[in-house]
Amino acid sequence: MSFSGKNQLKKVSWRRNLFCIWLGQLLAMAGTSMVIPFMPIYLREVLGFADEAERAWATSVFYSLGMFTFCLANPLWGALGDRCGRKLMLLRAYFVTGITFPAMFFMPNFALLLVMRTIASMFSGTVAAAQALAAVTTPDKHQGFALGCLSAAFWSGNMLGMLAGGMVVHYCGYMCAFLLCGGFFLFSGFLTLFFVQENFVPPVRNKVVRKSTFRLHLPDFSTAVWVLLAVMFALPLARRCDEPYLTFLVELVGGLDKAALNTSYVTAAAALGGILSGATFGHLSDRYKPLTLLLPALLLAGSFMLLQALSRSLWMLCIARFMVFFAAGGLEPIFLSMLSHTVKPELRGTAFGWSASFRMCGGMVGALLGGAVVAVGGTRSVFFAGAGLMFLFMFILVKAVHLVEAHKK
Repeated sequence: MSFSGKNQLKKVSWRRNLFCIWLGQLLAMAGTSMVIPFMPIYLREVLGFADEAERAWATSVFYSLGMFTFCLANPLWGALGDRCGRKLMLLRAYFVTGITFPAMFFMPNFALLLVMRTIASMFSGTVAAAQALAAVTTPDKHQGFALGCLSAAFWSGNMLGMLAGGMVVHYCGYMCAFLLCGGFFLFSGFLTLFFVQENFVPPVRNKVVRKSTFRLHLPDFSTAVWVLLAVMFALPLARRCDEPYLTFLVELVGGLDKAALNTSYVTAAAALGGILSGATFGHLSDRYKPLTLLLPALLLAGSFMLLQALSRSLWMLCIARFMVFFAAGGLEPIFLSMLSHTVKPELRGTAFGWSASFRMCGGMVGALLGGAVVAVGGTRSVFFAGAGLMFLFMFILVKAVHLVEAHKK
């Protein structure tokens, strides 16, 4: 859907759509953050993974398996969104996740927990679906603003969910956290169902001569789009390799007592940095060239990733985590805005689906590598490794931006 037709502008209020999508994402991310960041503690307290190396292995498997199934399924959902409507895909993600996430609490052992985690990840993907829906219902000149708002909703929801989740887990138990998570997703689903509009027109299907089965499964992206997708893989590989093991560092710095509460404080500080980052960089990405914003953001992110590895107190860790996510959180809206302007409008849903898979795949590889690093070198080693990867990828990302700009010209 494009905004070239005047009828579409009269029928769809992009501001109302954006607000409802933003609110739905805020609640969905709050629900997710009430559960997922505390899973390492859940594994120790409920499922009995007391040994650090064993718990690191279980944590990496839990996170990586979810990311892997997400990577496989999300391009399919993105392509279906271009064929059947992006709103439908967002509803699918909200309602299925609203059922499967609470169901994880009732799994009696780690194997069944992994099964339910796989099912939940296969049908989830609210972020990519929301980004695609916002991209096709927002005028081109406001694309960066819209995606920046969604990035801010992502981090705002994370902050609220982590703060609330730590308190709920500490005072009410894990069952309340899982049930509240499902309730937030279901509420977002009904909000989208009744208040978000999409005048979707199914694309005309042209008959294509089959050259090979494999080629038909790849979307018709330009070289610039594939370069941006590769960037989407590299970013979370560096930025999120330490994410599943943050609880380990919090326990090391602050002790095992009140680990859930302390984790909520640190992760909320990170989310606050992401809130400010998404709003700031999303606004600036419509006005400045990408490299003008990318270089300072990458340098800051790498420097403060190194500082968090050296943290000896919760306050130092909170400050370092805040700055990491303020700097690194601005990278994604910039590249998503570039992707939205580079890909054909009729393929935006597919492109955002593939970008979500590439991001999740990078996070999956990072989580697996992080688990191996923790098992071999201890908790702090994975945070040093993340800082090193961020500095390494800085040169790769800058080169990628040059390639994309040259290809567009």
